[in-house]
Amino acid sequence: MAKVLEKMSNYSCESVANVTQPVPCPRSMNDVYSTGINLQYYIGDIYLQLAEVSQGELKKQYKKMAVAELETKQKIGEVNNARLNELLYHFYNSGGAIIEPPLSSKQSKAIQPFYNRIMDTFTKQVESSLVLAANGSINPDKLKSMINYDIIEMYTNMSKLFKVDEIVKAFSILITIRQNAR
Repeated sequence: MAKVLEKMSNYSCESVANVTQPVPCPRSMNDVYSTGINLQYYIGDIYLQLAEVSQGELKKQYKKMAVAELETKQKIGEVNNARLNELLYHFYNSGGAIIEPPLSSKQSKAIQPFYNRIMDTFTKQVESSLVLAANGSINPDKLKSMINYDIIEMYTNMSKLFKVDEIVKAFSILITIRQNAR
């Protein structure tokens, strides 16, 4: 078991470092969806790493959980593509006018520290859950439940930072997708 914890501890630190590298504060719906897609890869990678250090039925269950994360990522990608098509339609119908993000750069910079704090809190919660799963304190279903709760809580807290309806709506859509993926 110590070997599993050693592997998971190193992996989780690397994973957290990859996710918590400065993630720019979203300025549009598409930025929110990109964050959601990256998060799905992050969670899927965690499940795959757990599958690598597990055996038997646990290995199968973690692989199945990773595939479910990819399916959720695909749903977010579909919503993102629909939004991009809306923007293209608007762009061509307005004669090619530049579409400014609804959140200004100045507003984004003001929100960034709070956004980073929420992201850091989330990754620390995930890392704690990983340690519990790696040492056998919780089963894969409990891990999945904990991570789902943490993601929804993170999206909810992030949406409260913004006074831009478009961005709040994007977080709401991510929450709905996540809730339906349970």
